[in-house]
Amino acid sequence: MKIMKKLLGASALVGFMALSVSQLTAQRNVDEGKNFTVSDSPETTVFNLKTPSVNRHINDFRKAEKPAPAPAPAPAPAKVVDDCSPGTVTDYVDKYLVRLEKTAPDMVAMDTPFDYNYTVIAKDKVKKVVVEEAIPPGTVYVSSSPEAEISGSDVTWTLYNLEKGDRIPLALTVKATEMADLTNCATIVAYPEACTTTQVGNPQLAITKSTPREQVMLGAGVPWDITVTNVGNFCAYDVVLTDTLPAGVSHDSGMSQLTTELGTLAPGESRDVTVSTTASATGEHCNVAVASASNADSVEDDACIVVVEAGIDVVKEGTPMQFINKRASYTITATNTGDVPLTDVVVTDTVPAQNELLSAPGAQINGNTATWTTSLGAGESKSFELTVIGRQGGTYCNQVSASSAEYGLFGEDDACTEWRGYPALLIEVIDTEDPLLVGEQTTYIIQITNQGTADDTNVGLEVQLPSQLKVVSASGDTRGSISGNSVSFTPYPVLGSKEIIEFRVVAEAVAEGDARFKAQMKSDLLANPVPEEEATQVY
Repeated sequence: MKIMKKLLGASALVGFMALSVSQLTAQRNVDEGKNFTVSDSPETTVFNLKTPSVNRHINDFRKAEKPAPAPAPAPAPAKVVDDCSPGTVTDYVDKYLVRLEKTAPDMVAMDTPFDYNYTVIAKDKVKKVVVEEAIPPGTVYVSSSPEAEISGSDVTWTLYNLEKGDRIPLALTVKATEMADLTNCATIVAYPEACTTTQVGNPQLAITKSTPREQVMLGAGVPWDITVTNVGNFCAYDVVLTDTLPAGVSHDSGMSQLTTELGTLAPGESRDVTVSTTASATGEHCNVAVASASNADSVEDDACIVVVEAGIDVVKEGTPMQFINKRASYTITATNTGDVPLTDVVVTDTVPAQNELLSAPGAQINGNTATWTTSLGAGESKSFELTVIGRQGGTYCNQVSASSAEYGLFGEDDACTEWRGYPALLIEVIDTEDPLLVGEQTTYIIQITNQGTADDTNVGLEVQLPSQLKVVSASGDTRGSISGNSVSFTPYPVLGSKEIIEFRVVAEAVAEGDARFKAQMKSDLLANPVPEEEATQVY
């Protein structure tokens, strides 16, 4: 019996040695066909089967019915013209997303650790991959890389978020504890994602309103610039802008409330609206605009203007009547009748050609024109003085103007003066012979001259001879009437300026003595007669 056991032991030893030699020979002559690959494609499941191995586990899909091909990706939806129209989001899943390659040695020694090596290859982006392997009977678990989850004989790796082209190596190390053909199969499951994103948003309107100038002139155009913006992250539908005009501005339509439909505003989209009005009343006026939508709260903003009125007035007063070659004075008053200061007021006075400009304090004088440049605060008045002299009779008006180019203002006035001439009568009497002997004659020549600048009318002359003389004859520009020693001449109707009239009286000496020839003139201008006498000595 012991001999039999020894023989059996020897036989077993010889068989084991023969097997070992065979294995060593196989290792020396590497048969790559004894390696195998598990994948998701039947065409790549088995490689190089020229020399089948007794310890190879083969899953041959060649006779199996080929699975239906993966559906083609769904075409991307056509771009919607209206970004705010409701739409859908899509994704698709290709089931052939990963490939698992596995290698293992075809022969190992007892109690020697060896590795199962795996490569996970991502063909597309995949959220989660689970690789499962079973520890074959006759082996014990040694380690795994990366560390796997071990549950009994089950080994599980869970991989997350693989990108297309990723190659993830895995390894399982076991040790053979008994003689056997070790067969185990790895499986791989991909968990792809079909994802959609539905946006939950909220529309929110914002409005700004402005006007280029905060202060405008009465009657000027006033534009109001309004911008409505959807600052939310969802479309605002049925947006309406309502602009309510204040009483101080008006629209060409005559309406005080203007409505503009803006339609749909996408997130971040703005619409600009300009409302053109006219300033119709002075004072401060605020314009309120409101934007509303069917799915958003209303918002409002306002802008204010101050409507002012600019005005200028000029008044001129002066001497209403003056004699020629005499002086006349004028006072000019310029007034800012508006609400804003005027910084460029120009006052210009033009003296007519029949007058002569003598003085204009503070002005720049050019011939018969005086110009003042000044400023006027709101409601302020300033006065200017002017002196002229009249050179010709008649009524002449002195023109003045006040202007402000900044606001296009202009005002004018005048002051008229009646320039009168005044008569100035001069009477002169001479005798042609002096002294006289009794019985001799002399001629008295009487001249009346109008030295003034105006006519005098009904110029009369009266002559009285003394007792030493008697009238012989009388003549002149008017007829003379003799009555005793008196001569009366018919009045001269109109004696013009610088005109001279002459009269002659012939007298004879009748007695010795100091004879005084007396003449007096009168006219419509002269309330009292003007006397003149000439002395003649009679021997």
